[in-house]
Amino acid sequence: MSLQALCQWIQATQSSTALRESTWDFTILSSLHVLGIAWFGGAVLFSVMRTWKLIGLAWMLLTGALLFWLEPLKCYNSGSFRIKLLLLLLLACTAFLPRKFARFASLLLWAAVILASQGIAFF
Repeated sequence: MSLQALCQWIQATQSSTALRESTWDFTILSSLHVLGIAWFGGAVLFSVMRTWKLIGLAWMLLTGALLFWLEPLKCYNSGSFRIKLLLLLLLACTAFLPRKFARFASLLLWAAVILASQGIAFF
């Protein structure tokens, strides 16, 4: 099964259709996703808050997955979505960099992820 076929299957599921056709689900999911980003970003500023970082990261991933489930074909066809995934992969790789460089790289990459996310909505 190709990735496009998988996205078509997800888009055709009853849960994806219900989310897409709902008046408020996209707005609520988007707001919760931004809340997770703020939670994670705030926890990153304080290095002693490892548990809070993990909660924020899990929140972001869960709501991000639900947003993908909402419009998988739009994401599949979006160059911005592919750039965002690549940036997230690079962010995961920063864990293997020296600590001072990793912080700087992470900050830049998170800013790029946020900009790429805006591209998904508008392009």
